[in-house]
Amino acid sequence: MRSSLHSFLLVLAFLAAGPVSARADLITLSISEQGTGTLGGQAFTNQLVTFSGSFTTETLAACQIGLIYQCGSSPGGDFFFDTGLGLSGNPSPLTVNISVGGLGTFIGENLDYVGFLYTGNLEGIVVWGEGDSGGHFDIPTPPQYLGAGCIDYLGPFYCPIRAYTSGGDLMLTSVADSYFTSVEITDTSAVPEPETLALLTTGLLGIAGILRRRLLR
Repeated sequence: MRSSLHSFLLVLAFLAAGPVSARADLITLSISEQGTGTLGGQAFTNQLVTFSGSFTTETLAACQIGLIYQCGSSPGGDFFFDTGLGLSGNPSPLTVNISVGGLGTFIGENLDYVGFLYTGNLEGIVVWGEGDSGGHFDIPTPPQYLGAGCIDYLGPFYCPIRAYTSGGDLMLTSVADSYFTSVEITDTSAVPEPETLALLTTGLLGIAGILRRRLLR
């Protein structure tokens, strides 16, 4: 009787694993603009410069109710995630990649952020800006902040603006007057809930007991 019960529990565990598994979607926001400048001392001309930041739906939910402080929001529904606050010792919820056409993709290494409009619907996320707040680099980049005009608008302390990356400093000398945004939501691997793991373990122990008794006969 007990053998039958254990076998039944095992079957239930596998059947339950699908419907009760938890899934966190990965949200990737990106913004691009055509630019001319240098990355780690390498010059580029009229290449697509892209900032992309990724975080999970769980992170977004935690941000909304104030469980993590590497994010902020305003009454209008604007949100931002900032890797800078992660320097305090807490892991940052944001992963940032910075790419330049022809030169490759690199990891952001400073106070990077993404900003977006979110009103409760993942399909309605609108990217409004990304950048490196430590290097005072923003995309979309105000043209008046580039070159000699930077000091007139921002002052010498903030110029020249740059983004710090694993491939070296990214600096622009000119940008096009348009930019492009993208929002991608990707399903991550399903992770069984604790109740499912407990049920599965019980079933496996039952099968192990059955096999042990048969071997000892």
